[in-house]
Amino acid sequence: MYTGWVKKANPLPSVSVLLPDDILEDNDSTVASYWKEGDTCIVQISSFLRRHGQQVSATQRLSERMAKGGEWEPFNLPGQIEGCEIAAARTRDHRSMSWVHVYLVWDWVAVHVTMSGLGELLESDWAWDALLNIRPVVM
Repeated sequence: MYTGWVKKANPLPSVSVLLPDDILEDNDSTVASYWKEGDTCIVQISSFLRRHGQQVSATQRLSERMAKGGEWEPFNLPGQIEGCEIAAARTRDHRSMSWVHVYLVWDWVAVHVTMSGLGELLESDWAWDALLNIRPVVM
């Protein structure tokens, strides 16, 4: 668990996340990116707000992502988020870059988190703590 100071961020109107104070960020209208100096891990967050109809499940969203190609394996997160459906998988590219795609789904919002970096991503405690502290914002 990361023990640095924490700040609350709203990278997108429908999502909040807790981050260490020393995190660097870049945010456009659809994707928020976070990284820490000296760490190869990058966390990218996007969200999909459901205005009507039935929510697409995390499993279906992940299946559609994996169908685009690559060699994927299931990935178990180092924790859970209460009241949230979660689906995650990992792949590695030709440069040995690891990619973990995570879908977090609540009734009215779905969040896609991409974590990427060289080496073992589980070593980036700040990134996993941030992911497990993502919450929907009541609108």
